[in-house]
Amino acid sequence: MGIRHLHSFMERKVDGGLYTVKMQHEISNAKKSVEKPLVVIDLMAMFGVFCSDRRSLLCGSQFWVVEHTADSFFKRLTDAGAELVFFYDGTLQLNKYDTWINRQNDKYDRMIDVLDGINARMPLAVAANKFDRTLPNNTCIKLENVAKRHGELIVSTDLECDQALAIYATKRKALAVISHDTDFLIFEGGWQLWHANHIDVNKLITKAYGRQALLRTLGLQWHQMALWATLAGNDFFSYDELEPFLNDLGPHTQKFYKLAEYVRRLTVRNGKLDDDTVRSILGRVYKKRRVPTEAYEWFRQSYAFYQVDEPSEKKPDDPFAYLLQAGYSFTHSILTGVPFNVTLFFFDYRSSEFGNYYEIIEPIISRIGGILLYHHQHERQHITVVTKRNHHEPHSFGTVAATFPTAVTPPPVMDLISTDGPVQASLLERKLQLWRWVCSDDLLDVEQFNTVPPAFMCTVLTLYRLRQCGAIRLFEADLLLLIAHQLSNDAFDPLQEPYPQKLISRAFRLGFLFQKVYSHMDRVAKALGLPQEYRPTTPYDGLRFHNMYRVWTSMKVEPHHIEPIEEWRFYQQTKST
Repeated sequence: MGIRHLHSFMERKVDGGLYTVKMQHEISNAKKSVEKPLVVIDLMAMFGVFCSDRRSLLCGSQFWVVEHTADSFFKRLTDAGAELVFFYDGTLQLNKYDTWINRQNDKYDRMIDVLDGINARMPLAVAANKFDRTLPNNTCIKLENVAKRHGELIVSTDLECDQALAIYATKRKALAVISHDTDFLIFEGGWQLWHANHIDVNKLITKAYGRQALLRTLGLQWHQMALWATLAGNDFFSYDELEPFLNDLGPHTQKFYKLAEYVRRLTVRNGKLDDDTVRSILGRVYKKRRVPTEAYEWFRQSYAFYQVDEPSEKKPDDPFAYLLQAGYSFTHSILTGVPFNVTLFFFDYRSSEFGNYYEIIEPIISRIGGILLYHHQHERQHITVVTKRNHHEPHSFGTVAATFPTAVTPPPVMDLISTDGPVQASLLERKLQLWRWVCSDDLLDVEQFNTVPPAFMCTVLTLYRLRQCGAIRLFEADLLLLIAHQLSNDAFDPLQEPYPQKLISRAFRLGFLFQKVYSHMDRVAKALGLPQEYRPTTPYDGLRFHNMYRVWTSMKVEPHHIEPIEEWRFYQQTKST
């Protein structure tokens, strides 16, 4: 994320590199000159803030608690007088896939270490402390839904999210940007940079990066910073490629200073570098080494990334652009052939206890792809995915053949996403039928399934798929559905739920598997244009699940225990796939 070692440099070497900020105070001060000071938020950076309870995270998170905390934090900023605009990653740029794949492979290895700790019956508090810095955040939590209640949400598709955010913040003269990415130290702009990882959501204080202090320390001007950052190493031009060059400039502790001296000697006119200068720089970088053929492109992409002028080159006309404007980025990806990133969350491919994750979710992707491509079969009949299929192979690209429905005709995509009341009403039954078909052929004509309340339908379909694959036991499905029911009826106070002392290994993995498959079923519901009532927040509370799981495994589950959900247990009898 950003420039390697720059955070520690700001903390230790730059006078005023990090300083404390009272957010309400800064907003109040800014209101003296503007009516509503703008704060632009990198939403992905906020997952770390709201997943900071590592014990809860290891239990699979308490979704209601996290979303309530986020809702309260954003509301307090707007109550103080700020206008909030959120940026969220949309389509991953093609030149970033190598970086993304490497990070996903590394994340899988880190999750395996955690799984080994849980398998060894490590106490929860010990595991939370040991894996504090390596635990991935729970991105199954729908922060984007919370954000939309408090400001505009912009999903970046044409540009890198950080660049699009920086351009927007600079153009709109924002008061501050909230992120944890050191790339924001390089973009020119008059805004403050508030560090997401240091936010105290109760006191509304954080640390801020001293952007001007960095310029003073390096003796550089804004137009020189893109070159400095490119040669320091980032997501475009990797540090490993540049390390020999940086070592040649001087001792490791002096590398940023020495690099600044080198940049000052180069000619950068109006932020532009001609080709001869670039090739001369690359010759110096790779002195006594072969210059990779991709190096010129790495350099150019990195340098262009830090420019805050809106790109002049126009993107080709996109006939499906309306889907992005309406918030249907997944549907847009399917129709345009953009790769769909299938991530893992604590799934252990070394074990066959839950089957194979990819084999569980691949039919879901295939069938929703068939629905969305039904009227576009002449253009495309497959979905491109990037995922990990087993323990030994890394993440890689692959294709999933679309499975087209035959017993029911899907509406055109324009009708699926229509917000017209009569259109929505006329298509509801068919959408629900298609949703059931995505889960299983067995449910296609089971009209009785529609007696399940909308708030629980996604949960029941998720459990049906997991039961059909032989991944979960009946009592586990009952417990997950019962907790969903308890959450909807306020049957317990999540804030008062105690932490379990230790986690049962199977329950640990099951909690995360449920969440991930639920997110796929939820994505299908959105692509079908089903109303929000069918797509509630994942009805899961990790503390409650683990506490009740331990109780249920030590007793006989009686009919009265599951009485509230008895009528919705369509997963009792499933035919294995």
